Amino acid sequence: MRFVHLLSKDARRRVVEVMLSGRSLRELSELLGITPAAISKYRSGVTHPSDEVLGRILEGASRVELEEIAKVAFNDLYLGFESLIEWMLERRLVEGSVLEKLRKLVERVESDPEVKRARIIIR
Repeated sequence: MRFVHLLSKDARRRVVEVMLSGRSLRELSELLGITPAAISKYRSGVTHPSDEVLGRILEGASRVELEEIAKVAFNDLYLGFESLIEWMLERRLVEGSVLEKLRKLVERVESDPEVKRARIIIR
């Protein structure tokens, strides 16, 4: 889960908030094997959960929580990626290989049977 390492501090805090929306501070601390004080520090922004703690969150989250966490992670990574592309475009650093990788990624997502099924349902 390499993407976890790339999440911003704010996204990490929002992931903790997702987990706290369905359980108490004590329940979450027990699930993650950390103190309630550590979670309180995450919530207040004093510190942020490590990659290891985020991994435990992903292991212990319900399907509904995973869906919300996926939205948080995607939006956070998208903003960073968008910023990188804008920076590259301004400096004329975008080359064919970048475009090809983007095309392959979009094709991979669009060809997934679950994505196709979801698109049909939405229409």
